[in-house]
Amino acid sequence: MDRETLMSEESELALDDAFNILSNSRRRYILYYLYTRTEPATIDELAGQIAAWENEIPIEDLDDTARRRVYVSLYQTHLPKLDDFDIADYDRDDGTVTLTERAGEIVRYLPVEEEETRDFTWYYVGLSAVAVVLLGAVAINLVPSAIAAVVIALGLLALVGFQFVTRRSSDDRDLLELEDLE
Repeated sequence: MDRETLMSEESELALDDAFNILSNSRRRYILYYLYTRTEPATIDELAGQIAAWENEIPIEDLDDTARRRVYVSLYQTHLPKLDDFDIADYDRDDGTVTLTERAGEIVRYLPVEEEETRDFTWYYVGLSAVAVVLLGAVAINLVPSAIAAVVIALGLLALVGFQFVTRRSSDDRDLLELEDLE
């Protein structure tokens, strides 16, 4: 077998493995939960959160049966499988789970909710309304034109600066999250 054929088969296996791992909703929940955290999670935490998601109720409203059912499947099946594929580091003794560096290969296939971005349209509409009022005041000689121009320019500069900083911090956060997974 030549090198290109071997590499192609390895890529297909990796993709097959990724789809195998992601074929179960509980494993997807595990990956999503761990991806959104910075510290290791316990099996108890995972079981509670996943049971809550599956039953569409708050964690506080879970009964022991639902939590235990998820716990057993995580302990016996899903966490060992993620550990076998080196996607998560599952420490049975401590009962903790963390994502490994290899998780980035799998997590990219997860549907991650996009962070809601701020809509600046109404801010610009408000600034435009202020500008119209100021220009009307200039027209009837209530406000000197130089003051109106400075207020409008400073308002626009402040709004653009605020929008830039808001988007920049969001982009930086997204970039850091991607770098952590690679």
